[in-house]
Amino acid sequence: MNTVDRLLEITSRIEHLENAAEWIARETVNTDSAMSQTGTLICVIAEDLREKVCGLVRQMEEILDLGGVN
Repeated sequence: MNTVDRLLEITSRIEHLENAAEWIARETVNTDSAMSQTGTLICVIAEDLREKVCGLVRQMEEILDLGGVN
């Protein structure tokens, strides 16, 4: 498994986590506010994690484009 495949797998897992959390938040909004808020928090964390992974990939691409690490 190469790096691109690993990144795709990570992205897929983050997306699955976010979708499940959105479903939990939506389904529990009227019955369990704590559960719903937890689902919303997980969505926010998943999005933040996705942004950080993308940022790391961009940094790695820049390093490779420059020909090495500073």
